[in-house]
Amino acid sequence: MQWRRGGFLGVVGAAAVAAIACGSAGESPAEGDPDGSTEPGDAGGPGPGADGGREGAIGPEASVDASVEASVDASAEASADAGLTCTRELEARPAPASLFDVFKTDLMGLVGAARAARVDKLVADVAAQGGTPLENPTTGRVVFLVRGAPPEGTWSVTTSLVAFDPAMATPLAQVSDTDLYAADVTIARGASFEYKLLSGATFLEDRAAKNLVWDGIDRGTVGELNAIGHAMDWPMTKGRLRAHGKVHATMLGNDRDVYAYLPPKYDDGTCAKLPTVIFHDGNESLTRGDYAAKADALYAARPDLSAVLFFVALPSQDVRLDEYSFGFGGSKGLGYVDFLTTDLPPSLAAAGYRTCSKREARGIAGASLGGLISTFAAFEKPNAWGWVGSQSASYFWNGSAMITRVQNTTPKIDVRFYLDSGDAAADNVTYVSQMAAAMTTKGYDHVRVTAAGALHEWPDFGMRVGGMLTHFRDGRADCD
Repeated sequence: MQWRRGGFLGVVGAAAVAAIACGSAGESPAEGDPDGSTEPGDAGGPGPGADGGREGAIGPEASVDASVEASVDASAEASADAGLTCTRELEARPAPASLFDVFKTDLMGLVGAARAARVDKLVADVAAQGGTPLENPTTGRVVFLVRGAPPEGTWSVTTSLVAFDPAMATPLAQVSDTDLYAADVTIARGASFEYKLLSGATFLEDRAAKNLVWDGIDRGTVGELNAIGHAMDWPMTKGRLRAHGKVHATMLGNDRDVYAYLPPKYDDGTCAKLPTVIFHDGNESLTRGDYAAKADALYAARPDLSAVLFFVALPSQDVRLDEYSFGFGGSKGLGYVDFLTTDLPPSLAAAGYRTCSKREARGIAGASLGGLISTFAAFEKPNAWGWVGSQSASYFWNGSAMITRVQNTTPKIDVRFYLDSGDAAADNVTYVSQMAAAMTTKGYDHVRVTAAGALHEWPDFGMRVGGMLTHFRDGRADCD
């Protein structure tokens, strides 16, 4: 399966008329076949007949009184909010299903450009109010939406509830005289479920969804994420991964996806602010290193170490060497550091994440070239972060220039460092050890970890994430 993304994919609905029993959703996705032929993880969607009990178009000619239903849905949704501040029940909630009902009512009498403009407004409202699928948290109503004609075949949705079986996928019907497709179903609350869209036989990510989880397939490059339905019921033993959205890099002139990992403590009702770590290679660290699951294991055992983790993806793998390096004609590390310190912070602040403001409670981390650029960023902007996590870093770069910089920088910067690698040359053991020696000479607060037999691969980096994040916060309470 090729890595392809759908357009506007969501969930909204008129009457929730098809009941589907929930299975064992919310469990870790199963490892898939890297060639993409495997079904996407241990997640899925409604089965046949769960399309709202209607065939054909879902549009303004629907027999349901949408305005009445919208009123009922809005009342139920509002009543569910009491006393839920900083809880997963409220924080993980997607856009309300009532948006779809209002949309259908508004479509009546609209034609042409006015009709298309109303679809535009629905798309914007869904994005602003929690993403897809649209849900009523009281009734279990779920509406899946996709905008645009399917690249092949017809649109449908398949979920973990049916083990991602395409034969049990739920079709999406076209909303009359629009480019919007929808399926309106009821899925009992009590357990979350994962899903992907289907265009013909091709699995596609729902790019309008905010609540996500790795689909469990290591594709050997950037991977894919399943969307989560009933994210409010995602197990509290696990953090939740949220699509923050694309952020523009001014100096680099490109956009990139950013994801926020919010640990269970973030949703425990205390409204506590938490420290933060920025990770590079935001897609591969999630879909090859499985960093979110490693953070889950750590924070389940040590909730006192909990931190919000921001995963910053690349706009393209083609620019990785340029953006994560410095000192050569094509290097754009300075532009990437500018993005991290100038463009990214206001975008995160606007989203309202509850995070600590003290520099000591902010970290930056990466593997291989990601470890190199993390260290470079700390020396370029020593007031931005108080801690660096560096895994198997490419400190050989540019004649070991970063090691030389550590040796020659006086006074030393006030940043703590975690350095790790395997014990073989292929995992940069020599250069990481040289960096550790330079830091010892200069009196830096740092730790050097060597993992016997570790390879220069994402699964090996992932195995050490727990120890790295422990070093970040163990014995520290600084926040605001």
